[in-house]
Amino acid sequence: MGIFGRNIEKTYGSRAALPLVTPFASQDSLEKILVDDLYPEHEETVALTRETALRIPAVKRSHDIICSILARTPWRQYNGDAEVAAQPRWLVNSRSGVGPRALRWGVASDLFMNGWAAIGFQLDGQTITDALHLPYGWWEVAEDGSVRVNDQKAGLVPARYTHRIVAIPLGYGSSGMLVDARTSMHGARAIEAAYVDRVENPIPATDIELSKEYWNAWGKEERETFRRTYIKNRQAKNGAVSLRPEYAKPNYSGGVETDLFESARNGVRLDIANHAGIPASLLEGSRQGGGTDIKYSGVKDGADRNELWDFGLDKYASAIEDRLSLDDVCPSGESIRVDASRYLSVPQPTTPQTSED
Repeated sequence: MGIFGRNIEKTYGSRAALPLVTPFASQDSLEKILVDDLYPEHEETVALTRETALRIPAVKRSHDIICSILARTPWRQYNGDAEVAAQPRWLVNSRSGVGPRALRWGVASDLFMNGWAAIGFQLDGQTITDALHLPYGWWEVAEDGSVRVNDQKAGLVPARYTHRIVAIPLGYGSSGMLVDARTSMHGARAIEAAYVDRVENPIPATDIELSKEYWNAWGKEERETFRRTYIKNRQAKNGAVSLRPEYAKPNYSGGVETDLFESARNGVRLDIANHAGIPASLLEGSRQGGGTDIKYSGVKDGADRNELWDFGLDKYASAIEDRLSLDDVCPSGESIRVDASRYLSVPQPTTPQTSED
């Protein structure tokens, strides 16, 4: 082999799997985005993760709307345009104790948040017999391009579901809400913090002005006693009429603010709805100070078609169909489709839909 060959092999041979800086990488390193790195003007370090993102009401509602609908739409295998009579068992049942609905919910959730999702398949020879959703961050891409469970999570995934792992991309240019909507989500958290601070520290409705001589003569306890006495008298029966000494002058700031950053909070709802691809009206952007609901749709009485599906859910369904229809999941000439027929029916059927065997 020669000395150079041995040295090259010693130095460059047998390389470990790469922790790719792509959507395949673990959420432990990629998903956490520190605000102080992105926005130096912020003093507080806040990590943006799936958990913190789902505390934002508009993100939580968008996530649950998308996941709940996609989880209820079963996956079916087709041969051409005809549904296969005997559906593969993994589409309608599971030996893991985790039902097909949970599989579909997990895939939809990861696509929504991260732009990628993964399914681990159990094989009998080359035939798929069962499937399990692998959460984003539990898997990685090896140097040879294969997808595998990363070392930190290896003990959490039963070995039988690592026979074949399939990664599903949402689409080029769509990296999930944690990347695409991170600026809007940071803004939402900042607005919510300001909102909570205003609630906890409201503008005083009454400001009592003491004359200089009494202010200087009284100590802290005497001032507080006078303040409490004034409050008690105002809260008593007939407190609308008050009596005060000439050295104490109350100043009234006017009515209590009711909107509490209403425009900014509704603006965040609209931005997040645009990122999520769902009608903003579904996020319930209504006026806090009274009045009618805000309507964001430009089509009278809602869209003529199912706007939620056409502009939001379809991209997730088509991504799932595209990847699961490849020959490593279903036989050549056959395909897997998301069966949204009942959801798109007008009027929608009232009988329950069963997707499990």
